[in-house]
Amino acid sequence: MCKKNGVDEQEWLKDVFERIQSHKQKNLYQLLPNNWSKFRNKNA
Repeated sequence: MCKKNGVDEQEWLKDVFERIQSHKQKNLYQLLPNNWSKFRNKNA
């Protein structure tokens, strides 16, 4: 899914592991590879 969306797999996985514990459940969709690029800087 990462390659299909032009996302670096290692960068995505590292970021998701760092943020998933504190990320609100209703916003977990933001961590999916197809949405991650749009939301990673907004929630950092």
